[in-house]
This record gives sequence, structure tokens and C-alpha cells, in this order.
Amino acid sequence: MTEKGRSMVEMLGVLAIIGVLSAGAMAGYSKAMFQYKMNKTIEETTRIFQRFEEAVHKDWGGNEENYVNIYTGDDSAVQFGLLEKCDHDGSGCRLPIGSILIDAYHDPADTSMCGGGKVGHFAWFQFNFTDSKSCAAFALTHWEKMLPEEWWSPNGYIAISSESGTDRVYLYYPANNITGISTASDITEACQNSCKNGKCDIEFQYRYYC
Repeated sequence: MTEKGRSMVEMLGVLAIIGVLSAGAMAGYSKAMFQYKMNKTIEETTRIFQRFEEAVHKDWGGNEENYVNIYTGDDSAVQFGLLEKCDHDGSGCRLPIGSILIDAYHDPADTSMCGGGKVGHFAWFQFNFTDSKSCAAFALTHWEKMLPEEWWSPNGYIAISSESGTDRVYLYYPANNITGISTASDITEACQNSCKNGKCDIEFQYRYYC
């Protein structure tokens, strides 16, 4: 009896099919993991903003009469509850994707910017990314629509910039009548230009005095 086996062409065909299916599965897995991590990053960012607003409403932890600084370079961002923990990566505290640098302060002695004896506040949040895909996905959340309008008055803004701070593109800057780059292609292009050297930032400045 003659035994029949697979030809080399058939085997190669099977391997090619397996390779295509595996590549498709890996691509789908990578896409799903990226979206999962980005969703977690957006959720954590939302909580950070909420916790900061709570800290302000609670008189900065009962220190309204004193100068208060919240900074990710020390443990103050954790102490004030903005972050549960801070795993430093050299650019700030790690998020599921990228990292965050926080610099916020309350200065009861500084009333010059507000007038009328109002106390000054400042809050600056910088989100650091290493690729344009992450930058664009984060920026496309349209944070200016999610956060209260009064947070941006009078000089708050959202901007995409390169690591050096050059080539800044404002996504939202109501004081300068920039109400946002509305199209996904514009935001993607801004991230590509800013991230072309490997690192880029999305800056949030709000509650800039008053």
C-alpha cells in the first residue's frame, strides 16, 4: 500500500495561513491592550483633576493661610491625594501610558494678578508621551469639554508641544480666542510634529490665579 503524505507546497500553504492568522491576532491584541491602557490613563487623569479640585475646595488641606506647593518631584502630590502613589520615571509619575508632572501652588501673599484682594492659584499638569499615537489618543479626549469652564479663566489652556517646549500648538486657549482644534487629523498632525524626536507633552494650565 502506498502512503500519501503532504507535499511541501501544501505545508508551506498551511504555514502561511497560520502566519497570517497569528499576525492578525497579535495586531488585534496590541490594539486592544493600547486602548485598555489609554482608557485607564484617561480615567486616572480625570481622578487627578477631581482630587485637585477637592483639595482647593478644602482650603488646600487646611493651609489656606500658608503657601502650599503640590509637586510630583517630591511626595506632596501623594500627600494631597492627587496620586495614590508615584513611580518616578525621570519625567514625572508613571501612568498606564506616559507620565504626569504636576506643579500647583497656592500663594496667599500674591494678590497682584487677581485684583480686589483675591488670592492666587496656579495649576500646571504636563503629560509626557514618547509617541504620536499616544499623544493623539489622549488629546482627542477633548478635555476642554469635560472640565468646567471656570477652570480655564482667565489664562488657562491646553497645548501640545515638543520636549523642548518649542512648536507649541494650542488646542484650547479661551483668553486668546482659540477654542480648540476640532478635527482628528489636525490633532494627529500636531502630535506627529511635536513627537518626531521621540518625546512630546500635552500641557494643561488652568486655575491660573483667581
